[in-house]
Amino acid sequence: MPEPFDKRIAHPCFPQPEDASRAVWRYMALPKFVSLLQTSQLYLTRLDLLNDPHEGSLPRPLVEARDALFEKEGIKHALPHMSGVNQKIRSACYVSCWVLSDSESEALWRLYTTDNDGIAIQSTYQQLLDIIKKEDELYVGRVNYLDYETQWFPAGNLFYPVMHKRFAFAHENEIRLVKLLGVHVALDSPPGPPGILAPVDLEALVQGIYISPYAQQWYADVVRSIVEKFVPALAPRIRWSRMKSAPLY
Repeated sequence: MPEPFDKRIAHPCFPQPEDASRAVWRYMALPKFVSLLQTSQLYLTRLDLLNDPHEGSLPRPLVEARDALFEKEGIKHALPHMSGVNQKIRSACYVSCWVLSDSESEALWRLYTTDNDGIAIQSTYQQLLDIIKKEDELYVGRVNYLDYETQWFPAGNLFYPVMHKRFAFAHENEIRLVKLLGVHVALDSPPGPPGILAPVDLEALVQGIYISPYAQQWYADVVRSIVEKFVPALAPRIRWSRMKSAPLY
C-alpha cells in the first residue's frame, strides 16, 4: 500500500536537503527534451539500464557479513536466492536523476550531452517534492556515496542499494526520483518496461532552459521554435549556458 507523502520524505533511505529551495538540474539531449515537452511527463529509466553496472549492488563488507551469517546459521543454500532478489530489484525500479547544485557544471555538460547537442533544465528541489505529492508511489531524496570496499549501509530495505553509489560518482551530487513496480520484483516475474512516465506541470517544474555552451546559434533557434510550439509559456525561460559568456581581460 502506498505511503503518505510525509512518511515518504521521512523515509531513512531518502535523505532530504536542508533547503528545499535549492536548484536542481537535469542535463539531456534534445530528443529527450522534446519528449518532455510533448508529453508533459517525466521519463524514469529502469535502474539496470543506466550506464553504471554497479547500480543497485551491495558493498563488499555487507555481502561478506551476510554470507558469513548465512553460513553460521546453516542456511548458506539460501544465498543464491537472496542474491537473485537483490538483482531483480534492478529491473523493477525506476529513477529520474537530477543534480543538486547552485550552478551549472562543465563536467556534467560534457558527461551527459555531446559537444553540440545539449539542454539543461533548472528547477528546484521543492518542485520535485510537488511531483511526488501527486504520485503516491514516488519517492525523492539525495543519493549517498560510499567506498564500496570498506563501508556499508543497513540491510533490510530494498531502497538502500538504489540510493547509494560509489564515491567515484560523488561529483554528481545526485537527487533521485524513484518508483518501484512491485509486480516485477518476484524472481519469476518478467522485467519491467524500459521506462515509465510521471505527469508533471511543466510551467512549474521548468524554471530555466539552458542551452549547451558548445552549441551553435542554429541549435538555439531550433530549441526556441520547439518550445514555442509545445509550451509557449516557457519560451522566456530559454537562455544560453552562463559558460558561453565571453572572457574579460
